[in-house]
Amino acid sequence: MADQQKATSLPLYGNPDCRTPALDALAARGAWARHCFVPQPFCFPSRCSLLTGRYAHAHGVRGNGRTLNADELPLAERLKRAGYATGSSGHFHGGRNGGGRGFDVAHDLTQGRQGEAYRRHHRLAGAAPQRTAQMSAVLPGPPEDYVDAVITDDAIGFLDSLADGPEAAPFFLQVAWIAPHPPYFLPQPYASRYDPAALTYPEPDPPDAAKPAAHRRTAQDMGSLDAPPADLRRALAAYYGMNSLLDDQIARLLAALEARGRLEDTIVVYTADHGDYAGEHGMWGKSCTLYDALVRVPLILAGPGVPAAGALEGIVQTVDVLPTLLPLLGLPVTDEIHGLPLQSLWGAPPAPPAPPAPPPPAGPGRRAFDVAFAEVGAFPAAMVDDPQRGNNIPFGPPASGRQVELSVMARTADWKLVHTPGRETQELYDLRADPGERRNRFGDPALEPVAAGLLRRAQDWMLAHT
Repeated sequence: MADQQKATSLPLYGNPDCRTPALDALAARGAWARHCFVPQPFCFPSRCSLLTGRYAHAHGVRGNGRTLNADELPLAERLKRAGYATGSSGHFHGGRNGGGRGFDVAHDLTQGRQGEAYRRHHRLAGAAPQRTAQMSAVLPGPPEDYVDAVITDDAIGFLDSLADGPEAAPFFLQVAWIAPHPPYFLPQPYASRYDPAALTYPEPDPPDAAKPAAHRRTAQDMGSLDAPPADLRRALAAYYGMNSLLDDQIARLLAALEARGRLEDTIVVYTADHGDYAGEHGMWGKSCTLYDALVRVPLILAGPGVPAAGALEGIVQTVDVLPTLLPLLGLPVTDEIHGLPLQSLWGAPPAPPAPPAPPPPAGPGRRAFDVAFAEVGAFPAAMVDDPQRGNNIPFGPPASGRQVELSVMARTADWKLVHTPGRETQELYDLRADPGERRNRFGDPALEPVAAGLLRRAQDWMLAHT
């Protein structure tokens, strides 16, 4: 799992500039979801949804620093009960938050060599101007000392600790790298991998985009609106450089599996906890919005039981990973899991282009791969109103990028509605005409039936998964 890697930053998802050969090769031998969405665009809520197969308002983790309820059953705990040796390395929110539940061995981002590398990252960021757009720098030292390389070292160490032979227990390894999360600091040669001037930088939203006022306030506090264009391009080059560094770590881990004779009988899943604006909508990092830049992530599966099916069509969510894996491992899919098994998409021919259509009638939740739901917000008032507690750029959103309200999203192939009760400006995007979500169409009388239908689906989804 990457941290803050949006799907469209990768060549597999159409990026013209970034290069990630290891991920391309992984996708070529398995299946990948063309349109995959997280149900919550913050780290720990998204990870909890992935590993429980449940939406955030059901498992109760709606922000970082919250605790996963003791009665939730994450994947590591399921597999440990089934006799698996379980290990983790990196950013998994262990300790009192419950992200480490079920692991026999846990190499935490805050401890050992990982902790030393990550604290060095923090010290350098703390000494720099606190503006997200300018949070790019060259780290001293070789790439072998970079935190994601150390995370990979510890992951390979777990593989080396496993028993061998026909009687050995199967294993589950969760590797949670920190790249390409800001600050966008990285070592050479990755810091010079991409020419900032040659990159395709996102177009700004038009003046009449009719976006919620909170979005512009957040962009202003991030320092993105008045930053020199050269700084913004340098940040984008660093973001892509972090993608390339991470790709090399993926290659190292897969090579370690192969060298130990385990690659052919290991299911590999790759995804991210959420995305990054990376310049879209005048912003960097993340905040309380539900743009595709934040909620659309890569998802690749390869290994035993996964056909070389290529791109999977349909609207997929990361809650679908658990009910896909369990049958492949001979384990039951229990009733509390919200996701759908991806097996029904494998081998299906691509759907022909269809004319834009209103969303289907409202129903109790999600029964097919035709819609994605997400939510964000519901922060405690102290995190929104208190600049000292709420402003943790460059590691997270400014105080203005958090909200006490809860925004919910219903997204089909053609339309996206983002509804925030109590907010004057709601959001509706025509994704066929405007895939970049640059012009808000909410309030257009001709589209009122579309907005009303999506709102009913979002409301029914919330009620169906309490």
